[in-house]
Amino acid sequence: MEKIWSKVAPLFAPLGFLYGVLMLLRRKAYRKGFLAAYRPRALVISVGNLTLGGEGKTPLVLWLANFLEAKGIRAAILTKGYRGKLKGPAIASRGEGPLLRPDEIGDEAFLLALKSKSPVMVARDRVQGAFWAIKEFEAEILILDDGFQHLRLERDLDLVLFSAEKNHLAQRVFPAGRLREPWAVLKEASALLLTKINQAGEVDKALYKKLKSFQKPLFRIPYKHLRPYLLGKPGEGPSTLPFKIFAFAGLGDNHSFCRSLKDLGCEIVGFWPFPDHVKYNKQLVEHLLKKAKALKAEAFLTTEKDAVKLLEFQKLLKPCYVLPLEPAPGRDFEEFILQRIRHRARF
Repeated sequence: MEKIWSKVAPLFAPLGFLYGVLMLLRRKAYRKGFLAAYRPRALVISVGNLTLGGEGKTPLVLWLANFLEAKGIRAAILTKGYRGKLKGPAIASRGEGPLLRPDEIGDEAFLLALKSKSPVMVARDRVQGAFWAIKEFEAEILILDDGFQHLRLERDLDLVLFSAEKNHLAQRVFPAGRLREPWAVLKEASALLLTKINQAGEVDKALYKKLKSFQKPLFRIPYKHLRPYLLGKPGEGPSTLPFKIFAFAGLGDNHSFCRSLKDLGCEIVGFWPFPDHVKYNKQLVEHLLKKAKALKAEAFLTTEKDAVKLLEFQKLLKPCYVLPLEPAPGRDFEEFILQRIRHRARF
């Protein structure tokens, strides 16, 4: 599908132009007050992007929530639970682990609930979600997951992520490309973040120059892989992986995961990229087993986002290892966050 889309995408250029104009008019309507935006009784930090995915939002949301909690600031994560059955508002976590299943709230929301020490609220209507997050948890800061295009909720800080591995300049507005909105909307961002810079080799110079032209704070944030662990058993795993590995992933940017495997010191005998938010079933798992057996793989390796949907299959996928990923921002980014929120409220 990706290859087919890349070939026919230029045909959709007029539709992409029209969609981009509509998105600009929508922002202007909120800015002028023709469409109402809600101001919650808490600060709002939005973590979003300009593309359809693969920039590393979920790891950064987790880092931000844990960073604020470590500073003694009550934070709550607000997410829409993409591809989950529940529309919400629903409490996915009170900061002590998931309260709902991945099929109910979606894989990303479940991962946030699993790893965050902060409460997680799932709501398709972010305004309702904000109200309940403040009421239930007395949150001082709401972290809006994938919120750059969600204008009904006013925000105090808009962080927009760009993967350093991609050539964003070659993309058009959907459906002619992967951009959700035209480049001009970055004038409304608070800061721009270049993610995964350690995996990109050299950051695309044209992209860097383009981002600098918006005269916004620009931060370079590496993403590092932690020690792999066994599926369903976080913290348990060998110091080194088996030699022959069959890897698979269903991410917005599978190529990033594939490239990162080169540093593991083992042979990747096969890699199967799935669509983002893929739903695993027994038939799909059996296909994985057949492919791995044909390639004489000794173990499987996948991402944390995929792992939360594979727990029911862990007896079949033996052994299956999970590769955690987390951002490693510098002190400059930490100080930027603290200065901006202290400028708006007393903590």
